Amino acid sequence: MNLDYQTPPPQGGWRRYLFLTIYGLVKYLPTPLGDLLRWAVAKPFLRRLDTHWIHEGVTFHNPENISIGRSALNEFVFINGWGGVTIGDRCLIGQRATFFSAEHGFSGLGPIWDQPIAQRPIVVEDDVYVGVGAVVLGGVRVGRGAVLAAGCVVTRDVPEFAIMAGVPARQIGNRREGPA
Repeated sequence: MNLDYQTPPPQGGWRRYLFLTIYGLVKYLPTPLGDLLRWAVAKPFLRRLDTHWIHEGVTFHNPENISIGRSALNEFVFINGWGGVTIGDRCLIGQRATFFSAEHGFSGLGPIWDQPIAQRPIVVEDDVYVGVGAVVLGGVRVGRGAVLAAGCVVTRDVPEFAIMAGVPARQIGNRREGPA
């Protein structure tokens, strides 16, 4: 598997630290006022942010590589945008869901600390449901209308309208036909 590993250049510079500082002040404020304040702080830093529904504890890393349509981010969602994360419109993202668009290398025998990091973009198309605690790893495209069950770990592309569950996630049904 060729991941095109690279050592990441510094991203964001002072803007990254400015964002982390200001966003940290509003990250845990209660809904509904907290949602609006989180949107107001995050909007200038994210590539695209078309939703006001950003519940408490949502974390953005490398916000300049994150695009979110008109969707809902519930409590404690974690989005690492190092490799790029795009979330479409009308997506429902459950509590503690994780999107991690980078992958650490481990092929050499040198210290793990010194291993390179690969950027692996994530694309979540429109009308997707991401269950509580689901994990979407880098290099994945989640097709329109798909359902990712609670706690699943998505390691490869998901077809449109697929129902995915398990670790690693596998297709257990299709919304057009119902569960298998």
